[in-house]
Parts: sequence; C-alpha cells; structure tokens
Amino acid sequence: MSDQKKLLEFELLHDEHPLRIESAPGESSRLVVSFTSVGQERDKWPPKEFVGLASQRGRNHVICVTDISRSWMNSNNMANLILSKISDYVLAHGITKVMAIGTSMGAYNALVLGFKMPLTRIICFTPQYSVHPDVMPDEKRWWWFRKQITDWPFKQMDKLPNPPVPIYMFHGDTPDERMHWERFPTAPNLKHYIFKGADHNFVKNLKGANTLRKLVLAGINNRPGRMNKVVLRAGGMRREDYAEYVMAEAHFKTRRKTKRPSSLDS
Repeated sequence: MSDQKKLLEFELLHDEHPLRIESAPGESSRLVVSFTSVGQERDKWPPKEFVGLASQRGRNHVICVTDISRSWMNSNNMANLILSKISDYVLAHGITKVMAIGTSMGAYNALVLGFKMPLTRIICFTPQYSVHPDVMPDEKRWWWFRKQITDWPFKQMDKLPNPPVPIYMFHGDTPDERMHWERFPTAPNLKHYIFKGADHNFVKNLKGANTLRKLVLAGINNRPGRMNKVVLRAGGMRREDYAEYVMAEAHFKTRRKTKRPSSLDS
C-alpha cells in the first residue's frame, strides 16, 4: 500500500449488496470517482484502484465505487443509485468538477457515468466495448460474471459521452484487446492510445516506471500535450497513427531483400 493510500480515510456512503460506495475528503472543489475492476477473487470485494493517484495527497475528493456482482453497470438501478450518491456528495461538499477513472470493467463504468451526469474528465484504461455474448461472441473472459447478467441497459459502448468532456482511453494491441478497441467509435473529444505488444493487464507494467502516475495526472489536469509525450515515451501511439504503423511494419517484414549486384563483388 502506498503512502498516498495510507493517508486516505474512507467513509461509507452506501454498503448494500452488490454495491459499496466510499468517499475520502479533499481540499479542492474537484471530485474523482474511481470504479474498481473485476479483481482476482470471485467471492471478495475487488480492491480499490487509483485512489492514491486520484487524491493527489488529499487535494482532490475521491469516491470509490465497488460492484461485487461485476455487472458492468447492468445491475438493477445501479447507475441511478450511484448517480444519486455522487450528486448528494457534490452538493454537500461544494464540488464544481467531477471526473471518473477506471480500468477494464471500471473503465466501462466510468464511461457509463458520463452518460448519467456531466463530467469534466474521463480516464479509462482497457475498457470493454461490450461483454454481451451476442455483441462479442469471441470474448471468453469473465464468463462466470457475465452469465449472471439478465438485463442489459448498458449493452455496448456504441457511442461515447458527448463533448466537451475530454475522454482519455488506453488499450493494448493483443487480439483480445483489439476486438474491443476497434469497435469504439471515434469522437472529437476522445484521445485514444494504443500500446504495441501490450495485453489487458499492461496497466501493471506502467506502474514500474512511474508512467501510470504521469498518465493519470496528465488526464486529471487535462494536459493533452503532456499526455502525448508520456504515451510516446512508454511505447504507445495515437489510435489514428496505429494503422499506419502496422502497415509500415508489415511492409518491411514482407519486403524481399534486394540482392547485391554481382558486378559489385568483382
């Protein structure tokens, strides 16, 4: 556990299965809502994520939303309940800016929140386009949780929260990631980055070089120029540049090597 996490004291705003919502106060008028991912253990609450980075050592208010059912926001009335709790907190603490962050399922949930309320920033690492079996028949992960979902108010991410909210999105380019990120629509408010050779868990690798912290802070502070530099240094690229990169790479791999003219050897 980092020093930043140790400094945070969380208060329960809601604790009724399958949803737990906790808050930690900050000094500014900014609130960052962190949605947890699926986690590793089926019968335990997924651990908090990004809360230390989101807090910025107590500067920002933080709300952590945990769904033990792992429903991708499809549990009955879950989205409206989360919206109600966040709205109450905003009014009680004089919040003027609300942001959302998450990875995997948490990233998907952060995008859903963007449809429910006006956000000033959305930062999402490896979100799914959908986990509905009809939409993504080739997706085999998280099957135990997905088969528990019976109603699908948020079936797929065929559109994104409208401008002007900046959306920062990050994916790897392995086949299981590509099947999702290729389906996300492009939008003027979306900055979508692809990391060559990275899989669904590449966020863990970003922590080692302090890259994750730099990405999150660039997103929270809405510094796209800084974001571009950090992404490039970490081996990522803009989605619109990725297709050209792959074409160029394929060209050089398949290009025939030219033979040295025999006249030069004489």
